[in-house]
Amino acid sequence: MLTSSRLHGLVLALAAASYGLLAWLYFNTPEAISVQVCPINRVTGVPCPSCGTARSLILLADGRLLAALLTNPLGYLAAVALVIFPVWSLADIVRKRDTLYLAFRKTESILRQNRWLAVLLIILILANWIWNILKGL
Repeated sequence: MLTSSRLHGLVLALAAASYGLLAWLYFNTPEAISVQVCPINRVTGVPCPSCGTARSLILLADGRLLAALLTNPLGYLAAVALVIFPVWSLADIVRKRDTLYLAFRKTESILRQNRWLAVLLIILILANWIWNILKGL
C-alpha cells in the first residue's frame, strides 16, 4: 500500500528525474525539440499518449506556448505538476503533515465513486494518443 512517505519519495524522485532529463535535453542537445526519448516509440515506432511531453516542456521553457500546446497538451499538465507537487511534498515533509497524501487519497476515492469521470479522463488520454499518431509524433 502506498504510504505518505512513499508518496513523497515517489513525487520527489520523479520530479528530480524529470528536471534532470529536461535540463540535459535543454542544455546539451542542439535540437532538443527533435530528440526522441520515448522508449515505446523507439521500439514500436508508434507514439504513446505522452509522446512529446518533454518536447512540449522545452517549448514552454522557451516561451513558445502554442508550439508546446500543439506538440502535446500534456506538457502544460506536466509543467503544473512539476511545480506544484514537489513543492507541496517538501512543504508536507518540513511541516510534518500529510496534505498531499490526503489529497491523493481523496482524488482516488472520487475517481472510484464517479466512474464516469475516470472514463472521461481515459477518453481524453486516448484522444491525445490518436492525435499523436495522426500527427506522426
